[in-house]
Amino acid sequence: MRDSRDVILAATPNYVGFIGAARVAGAPLRSVREHEGGIDLADLERQIEAARCEGLRPRACYVVPDFADPSGASMSLADRIALLELAGRERILVIEDNPYSLFSSGDSPLPMLKALDEQHQVIHLGSFAKSAFAGARMGYIIADQPRTSAEESSAAPVLLADHLAKLKSMVTVNTSTVAQAVIGGYLLENGCSLKRATAREAQVYRQNLATTLDRLKSVFEPAPGMPQDVTWNTPQGGMFIVITLPFPADDDMLEYSASQFGVLWTPMHHFYRGTSGFHQARLSFSVLTPEQIALGVDRLGKLVQDQRAKQRTELTHAPGHRGHVLQPQGM
Repeated sequence: MRDSRDVILAATPNYVGFIGAARVAGAPLRSVREHEGGIDLADLERQIEAARCEGLRPRACYVVPDFADPSGASMSLADRIALLELAGRERILVIEDNPYSLFSSGDSPLPMLKALDEQHQVIHLGSFAKSAFAGARMGYIIADQPRTSAEESSAAPVLLADHLAKLKSMVTVNTSTVAQAVIGGYLLENGCSLKRATAREAQVYRQNLATTLDRLKSVFEPAPGMPQDVTWNTPQGGMFIVITLPFPADDDMLEYSASQFGVLWTPMHHFYRGTSGFHQARLSFSVLTPEQIALGVDRLGKLVQDQRAKQRTELTHAPGHRGHVLQPQGM
């Protein structure tokens, strides 16, 4: 049973939709570090121990193992296995949100956490918003954990999925039958294979990822002898790249970028709940053409040039700066 001590652990930066859902549900989130290989398992173990020392009850860990939104990070096979082993030792559930696994740039995608789950530790969340179309607002859940409530102690256990289905029907009454029919037809036309259904989209996303990375290198490669003040990660799939800029990438800068240079991006600080990421931006390339990607990165380059020039001007006019002060002869 849930009580006020319950907390959920999640890597930071984190998907804003989950942050909001946890807030609405009254489930406090405890941040865990993330590195280029996904959630930091050593920090996860430390955060679980710290929470328990504070009298809290860690119940679950939320993770996006493939091409996470917003960071694009992916977990290795070894870390996936280690996460499940850790969850088993600590007796917590793993909430796997994995809408991007179909969009790998490689030929051998790694198994989902649910595919490795032998102890019913993983609740898998899937979405048709990325694979079919966002307007359907449809997804699915795999929750095969047996549950027995106090009222049903004498009855055979039922699956957690059954409880969640009842709860969902109470909250939303029903998902649009039109949307269900569209998604059902989409699956039937493709032999009920999401991989087959998304083959065209996956190819587009792979090409767009490569195009974006190539254009970033072309636009932001520093001149010989100059420092690299713009950097970015290189995810192996998904829809997002994170770029680190030499100036604050906050909401005011986004407005300036859009109005003066005609390019949009997402400030990363929103994914840290406003505690970090103020020099980072998330770039999304999923629905763009190669020409639009090139134009967008070029415009982002002009924004960077603009901000570099302003920083040089501010430095020149800063109190104590003597770089352009003329001194009389002999002094």
